[in-house]
Amino acid sequence: MVDLVWDQVDPLIRSVQAKAPDDISPAVVKEELVSGRKTLVVINRKERIIAVNVLDIKVLDSGVKVLYIPITAGTEMKDWMEDFLNIATAIAKDCGCIELRGLAVRKGWMKKLEPYGWEEMFTTIRYRIGE
Repeated sequence: MVDLVWDQVDPLIRSVQAKAPDDISPAVVKEELVSGRKTLVVINRKERIIAVNVLDIKVLDSGVKVLYIPITAGTEMKDWMEDFLNIATAIAKDCGCIELRGLAVRKGWMKKLEPYGWEEMFTTIRYRIGE
């Protein structure tokens, strides 16, 4: 079904790519979704998709399973965030995961997620060395 909604999903994925151009490629994201390696969750208003979330189950070196949410994009977050987190939690439990994890390209994400019990775990930094 990814192909059926991709025309609306692609611009949202590209909005994330604009903030992290070296981290994601819409073509690769689509391939991972179509293959079933990752799962797409869409939020819509009638026929229009207003937000997307990509889910990815990871098994850590310790053997612990977690549900990553590496991509979230869209509008009207305050209207759907709680419901989405409930759905993501249910999916995670169904898949044997013990927690949700996400990646934030901006510090403002913590402000939005803290009321739901999220906490900062890692901080990624970089130093460009050139080619």
